[in-house]
Amino acid sequence: MSLAEPTNPTEQAPKTSPVRLLFRLLLVAAILIATYHLLDPFWKRVSVWNLADNDDAMRVLQVRDWLAGQAWFDVSQHRFTEHPISNIHWSRIADLPLALSMLITNLIFGPSMGEKVAAFITPIWLGVIYVVIGMQASVALGGKKALLPAIFLITCAPAALNYFLPGRVDHHGLQLIFLATALWGLVAGSRKMAALSALAIALGIGVGLEALPLQLVLIAWVALRWAARGGDVQDETRWFAVSLGLSLALCFVATVPEAKWAAPVNDAIGRGHVVLGVLGAALLSLATFVPTARLGPKGGIAVRLALLAVIGVLVLSGVRIFPELITSPYAQIDPLLKRLWLNNVTEAAPLMKTKLSVILAFALFPVLAGIASIVAVLWAKGKERDLWILAAVTIFVSAALAVFWQGRSAGLATTVSGIMTAALVGKLIEQVNLRTALIVALLANPIIPGLIGSRVAEYFEPKPTKFSTGGGAGCFTERAFSSLKAQSPGLVVAPIDMGARILLTTPHRVLAVPYHRNNTGNLAAYRLFMAKPDEAKVMAKALGATYVAICTRSAEVAILSRQSPKGLMVELRDNRIPAWLTPIEKPKGSNVQAYKVNLD
Repeated sequence: MSLAEPTNPTEQAPKTSPVRLLFRLLLVAAILIATYHLLDPFWKRVSVWNLADNDDAMRVLQVRDWLAGQAWFDVSQHRFTEHPISNIHWSRIADLPLALSMLITNLIFGPSMGEKVAAFITPIWLGVIYVVIGMQASVALGGKKALLPAIFLITCAPAALNYFLPGRVDHHGLQLIFLATALWGLVAGSRKMAALSALAIALGIGVGLEALPLQLVLIAWVALRWAARGGDVQDETRWFAVSLGLSLALCFVATVPEAKWAAPVNDAIGRGHVVLGVLGAALLSLATFVPTARLGPKGGIAVRLALLAVIGVLVLSGVRIFPELITSPYAQIDPLLKRLWLNNVTEAAPLMKTKLSVILAFALFPVLAGIASIVAVLWAKGKERDLWILAAVTIFVSAALAVFWQGRSAGLATTVSGIMTAALVGKLIEQVNLRTALIVALLANPIIPGLIGSRVAEYFEPKPTKFSTGGGAGCFTERAFSSLKAQSPGLVVAPIDMGARILLTTPHRVLAVPYHRNNTGNLAAYRLFMAKPDEAKVMAKALGATYVAICTRSAEVAILSRQSPKGLMVELRDNRIPAWLTPIEKPKGSNVQAYKVNLD
């Protein structure tokens, strides 16, 4: 060991020149100013509770009630009706990020402002986690050269990043994080990462079932890769299976109260998902212990495929025991509500039923990424080809879910596409040349083909209708509901899209909310608005209604008016107010018109 050379006390560290220091200060100032101008409009909306979606408002409300003392296992919303429905099929797992932020911000700013600050910052730090995990997944698959492409392709994809804008505190952003983590674990190629992937899949199922078809694809790929590769991936498959079974069971018992373990649930994690998931995971884990190496390559593959076939038959036969698994979660909704309400919910509709500009903006990138991944499958060799098969299948399945099932699946498709395309570009930089990589990046990205194509298509499309489904800021903000808030607590009969906002900004109970389990309350509200005024009065008395409210700029006004030209909604729309209703003065800038119910 050598001693350190003595330092010269007269030597000094090099000084930063004034010009360089000024440049750094200006750069920092420019970044801060740009960040302020970027985020300030979002803060202005969040600070008045003008949130983008009803689910964002309901998430704030759920966490508010939980922190105020509502039990962990009680996810009921006790102000839906006088007799609250069992729950709104949501999970406490999705409440955790906002609750963590709110615990801190409420202490610093107080409950009223603390909730708004928490709703503002939570999607931002979740978005940072999402981008970091997506970058890790791209690098794990495509090498270090995939890092820069990943930063661009993951952070510039509107279909995914929309869920991480300030105020977006619903569960979709968390689902994307779990999906990115699951992909990262599978492409990383170690047993611990495989276990992490399974945990992420289980947590995603625990949050909600929107991504379940894609999660089943990931599970099937793990099983089929084991059938094809045998001992080469035996440890990864075993750790994945054990982790999946344990994680599903833990998610279930940690979020579902024991009294509801036997309930036939089809819109959230339930008995069928857990029993069949744990059964399949246990059988797959046991199958990896079957010695097949001595049978030779072809014999081993045949035996492993046979074992998977047996496992598949056993798991799928469980549908006869748990028939709710193949029942649509919307089966309980009354046909009238499906036609007038659910069919007008944008995120629940397939992209194929929307405008061309929307399809180009949200589906073109996954399609192009899927084509690129097929090229990568043909190009890759050996075990690496397995990963590109995973890329191609997950991209096309998620894109198909968005186009033909529900448009909100576009975020899932974009997440997979960003990770996989960045990995391919990284591989091309490393193994081919930069020019080829740049061509692929220019052809398959979320901005140039999709967003620009969308803007061009939008130019030739008819202008949107005057009113949106929800109705805009005049139907959403605290100020819009301030007059109603000032009234003594009671039951408000309002259209479905107003329910969550009334609960968030007032102390009242509501009859209708935009959740399919509230079928009875939603149907009662619509029938009241479609009834003739005298009949509506009788209905209001039977319901115990204290107030009636509408948003004059909401599409629901037009929908219900068209459905029943002689109904109460038409009378209120045209300002022909029945004698049993007394108008409550609207605040300036509000489109919410509320009425007191006089039944004496």
